[in-house]
Amino acid sequence: MTEGPAVNQTVKMPIHSNQRASKVSLTTKGFLAIPCLILLDAAAIGSSLLIAFLTRIYALPWLLPGVFKPELLENTLQNLWWLPFVLMACMAYEDLYQKRIPFWKEVEKILKASTLAVIFSISFLYLAKMTGEISRTLVMITWLETIVFIPTFRYFGKLLLIKIRIWSKPVLIIGAGKTGELILKAFIRESTMGYEIIGFLDDNKEINGLIHPKSREVIPVLGAFDEAESIISASKVQEVIVAAPGLPPIQLVELTNRIQPLVNNVMLVPDLFGISMNGIEVEYFFDEQALLLNVKNKLKSTLNKSIKRAFDIMIGSIMSLLCIPAMFVMAFAIKVDSKGPVFFAQERLGQNGTSFICYKFRTMYIDGDKALKKYLQRNQQAKEQWQTFNKLKDYDPRVTRVGSLLRRFSLDELPQLINVIIGDMSLVGPRPYLHRERKQMGNWMHDIHVAKPGITGLWQVSGRNEIDFEGRLNLDTWYVRNWSLWLDIILLLKTIRVVLKREGAY
Repeated sequence: MTEGPAVNQTVKMPIHSNQRASKVSLTTKGFLAIPCLILLDAAAIGSSLLIAFLTRIYALPWLLPGVFKPELLENTLQNLWWLPFVLMACMAYEDLYQKRIPFWKEVEKILKASTLAVIFSISFLYLAKMTGEISRTLVMITWLETIVFIPTFRYFGKLLLIKIRIWSKPVLIIGAGKTGELILKAFIRESTMGYEIIGFLDDNKEINGLIHPKSREVIPVLGAFDEAESIISASKVQEVIVAAPGLPPIQLVELTNRIQPLVNNVMLVPDLFGISMNGIEVEYFFDEQALLLNVKNKLKSTLNKSIKRAFDIMIGSIMSLLCIPAMFVMAFAIKVDSKGPVFFAQERLGQNGTSFICYKFRTMYIDGDKALKKYLQRNQQAKEQWQTFNKLKDYDPRVTRVGSLLRRFSLDELPQLINVIIGDMSLVGPRPYLHRERKQMGNWMHDIHVAKPGITGLWQVSGRNEIDFEGRLNLDTWYVRNWSLWLDIILLLKTIRVVLKREGAY
């Protein structure tokens, strides 16, 4: 098994120690978790209704005086007493009170639940002929508010519940190698899931524990795989993750079957890293006891490609209109700063490997390539950096003063909205690779070119220029294999944070 960041000193401690007992005592408040989530949702929905009511009474009549009157029907809010229950019933249907899931996956489920609730509510109003008694506008505004308020209340509410030990849940990880380390990092990043790792099991005696990336505390290895039953019994932990994909299949199945009767939940990490995960379906055959994974290529679907294209046109057009004044200012600054055209047009590799002209604001001098060649000949460190990243981090002799500012905030890529609208690019997608990079792409190219290149994408929000060329290829391939419209929305939102923080931009 591949060794993670192990600590060499002996850190094993008795299962019955005060520290371990305090972590296991997390379960004593667990019965309050669901009621607390319901209260958080009730507060979020109540706040949404109140703000929707104030928006309808004051804001809309002021913005659209000819359409909306400042008064509503009497007892409008009282007549909507049932709406919070419909919303929470839809959230229960989406398993939002039972499952612990990553934040953005939870937001997606909340969006689905809220949309389902508003469709049901509007349909009910029409069928019950109550449209004259209740404002449909109020219902729609409430829906928009819940999409923001419920995730926000849940996020901060869960952090508070974790602090007071209500949402925390102890978990034991079987496997302290590289996979166990990845699971540890994932749980720390997704803090609102509330999982607290009490320890690891591993047969590798050289690994005594893993270091918590934030607190720097040592999370100990409590024993070997053969001791799983006794350690689970002593610790009373009810959540176990089997993160030992290096085990032979027969041993892995046998280990999982041994511990399953002892706990409430066993999560298994299979040795399938890199496979498409989004939309994967599990099938099985009873007689043969065989598991079947149905992996779909979503971007091969005509419907999904149409949805992605419609999203690009709608959001791209809105962004273009909003950015026109700023783009005129940037164009003027470029023209004043250095000689040459405002725009830089270059052939790039597009969908299915075809060529297209990619537009950007010019950020380099017109004789920049000559300056780069001379600079790399004189500077060996810069030459090695160029060979690794295909970019220069500290200083690039080709870049103008205005260009440096535009690059820092990724504003030079705004003209690519033109490419999005005409259909050469997408808002979100793989990087638009150069023709000279075709050989370097190797076999990755066939996966990446299923999709249109994007203005932003997974590599841009995962380190951007700090990631080497092969790392970018890996991230772009993962994006194509796991595409969903929700993933595009998440990456667009994350891009705003990355641009404002100037992460990996130069």
